[in-house]
Amino acid sequence: MSVLDLIFPKDLYCAACSRPLPSQDKGSLALCAQCAGEIDWVTGRACEKCGKPLSGENPKRKCRECDTDAEHVFRKGYACAMYAGNAAELVRDMKYRSKSWHADTLAALMAARYFSIADPETGELPYYDYVMPVPMSAKKKSFRGYDQAALLARGLSRKIGVPYLGGALMRVRETSVMSSLSGDERRQNLEGAFAVSCDMINIVAGKSLLLADDVYTTGSSADACTDALLDAGAESVDVFVFATGADVPRAEDRPAVVESPSQLRAKGPT
Repeated sequence: MSVLDLIFPKDLYCAACSRPLPSQDKGSLALCAQCAGEIDWVTGRACEKCGKPLSGENPKRKCRECDTDAEHVFRKGYACAMYAGNAAELVRDMKYRSKSWHADTLAALMAARYFSIADPETGELPYYDYVMPVPMSAKKKSFRGYDQAALLARGLSRKIGVPYLGGALMRVRETSVMSSLSGDERRQNLEGAFAVSCDMINIVAGKSLLLADDVYTTGSSADACTDALLDAGAESVDVFVFATGADVPRAEDRPAVVESPSQLRAKGPT
């Protein structure tokens, strides 16, 4: 148990509002019912490519971006929530407000989402050889003191029982800040930014990999990482994030149903 666990026990206080959790919620997913209910969870229909939620107003199987943009090179994406409200604040707390312990809460939510995608008839889940993170630049890691994607990937690995693989994928050059860049500018900015370590190529080759990160915006980082992994011989790469859509989503990409993790678990696989 760490000092932070003593100051802010994960099973006693809501990670979003810091209010004490009711006794029946302790030991669950560290969110009170009110805060969980205010998050736009990705349930029901989602883009078959990137994992963004689809509303009843969009009859297609892909979101507008994936339906019109160049095809992503990763195989499939999954997300837990829309990047807004409490979900966005949890990510910002983890990344910019030194609350690294939120990674464990977000990893638990990601694990709940992972188990929800089991085949409803067989209970079969997607198979992966390893969970690995989108690597952070050395400069950012030095400034922040930790790599939030690595914390998420380790936590997800433990909770879903898939081995963690760190250090295989590297960021080999610094890139510009991408928050103000368009999709095309992001792709250009990330071109050649990632590579697989020479001593890890044999480990990656032929493997099915799950790439974990905090937020999916345009898919540029996921594509750049996937390119490097496929070049190293990986069989396939799927992407799993906590939140999707850093920008306000378009109408047809909003979720039709908002459900909490407890409601999702009660429903069983979808």
